[in-house]
Amino acid sequence: MISDVTPDMQLQPDTIPAISHHHRGFVWISSLAFAALYAELMFFAYNYYGTGLSFEMVALAVGGVFGLTFAGVWLSFSLPHRIYRARFARYSPIIFLVTEWTASIILIVSVTLITLAVGIFLVGGQLFATSELLRSLALYAIVAVVPYHGLVTFVRYVQYLYEREMHQSYKIVTAAGLSVVILLVITLYLLQYDLGRMGSLEPRQDLLSLHLSLRDVWLIIMNLYMLFWNYSRLADH
Repeated sequence: MISDVTPDMQLQPDTIPAISHHHRGFVWISSLAFAALYAELMFFAYNYYGTGLSFEMVALAVGGVFGLTFAGVWLSFSLPHRIYRARFARYSPIIFLVTEWTASIILIVSVTLITLAVGIFLVGGQLFATSELLRSLALYAIVAVVPYHGLVTFVRYVQYLYEREMHQSYKIVTAAGLSVVILLVITLYLLQYDLGRMGSLEPRQDLLSLHLSLRDVWLIIMNLYMLFWNYSRLADH
């Protein structure tokens, strides 16, 4: 894929390092958080809609989704940079970062589609259960792509500007503030929707309410962690 890149280009210094180079803790925590989120959905889907598969089969499916998601999210933070680093000289910094972000999106969507296929297997292809899985997985993928990879891309670009004294503080503060507002609006919408479902006539409200509560609390914690990491990195400069 990079056979057209010359050795001189490959030896260039890493102008915008991958986030996994200097913030491995963040990548580990994020990968584990998304892996738990995806695996919990599979476990809930089987117990709520399942069709009598053996315990071993369900455990293998849920464990497989956990491992797949962990590896996929980890690679989404590290693999695009490995692929495109040698091509940095061909792009402007923002195009370079957006190109990496696009590759990360492809990885996240691929993992999500595979997880959807596993979920459909666990629920026996039931249409209503499949729509439930699709809604939840779409939400999780959006969280991975926008708050996580989007803000990571923003932080990497700001660090690049800081190092060259090309930044404008008011623009950075405005962008950071908008990210908080967007996350707040999404979180309030999610809570309103899920709280409505908890009080509905859907069956097995105990299991459904437990799943929705775990999902919402976990997503809120993940987004707060993302914001804390984002602002702490910006404050370092």
